Amino acid sequence: MVLEDAYSFSYLFDPVTQDYFPGLIVRVLKPGSPDSGVDLNVHFDSGASRSLLNGEIVVPALGLDLFSGPTQRYNPVTGSGLEGRLHKVEIFHPDLGSFVLDVGISTVPIRRNILGRDFFDLVQIGFREHHQTLFITPEP
Repeated sequence: MVLEDAYSFSYLFDPVTQDYFPGLIVRVLKPGSPDSGVDLNVHFDSGASRSLLNGEIVVPALGLDLFSGPTQRYNPVTGSGLEGRLHKVEIFHPDLGSFVLDVGISTVPIRRNILGRDFFDLVQIGFREHHQTLFITPEP
C-alpha cells in the first residue's frame, strides 16, 4: 500500500558503511532566521523518541548557545549514552515544507543526524525496504 499524496524518495548512500539508508537531505534553520541554516543528511530512526543533530555542525551554522537548552539524555542500543541540548529548529525540505521541532543538539560530535518519532508525529511515513524507497506525506 502506498500512502495517498505521498512523496517518494530513494534511500541515500552512506560512503562510510557502503550501504543505503532511509533518510533525506534537509535544511536545518533557526526559526525566524532564514539566512542561517545548514544542509544535513538525516537518518530516520523509529527507535529514537527524539531527534538528534550533530552540534559540531549545527551550533556554528545557526549561531546557537548550545548549553542554554535543557538537557536531553540519549541512550543508543550500543555504546555509551550521550547528552544533547534541546533547541527549537526548523526542518525544511523543498517537497515536504517546513516543520518546527524541539530537537536535541549533541554536545559531542556524532556520525549520524537522526530524525526520530518526534518528527514522525508530524508526517506519515512508509518504507519499501526491498525497493530502498520511502514515502512521506507532510501531514500527521
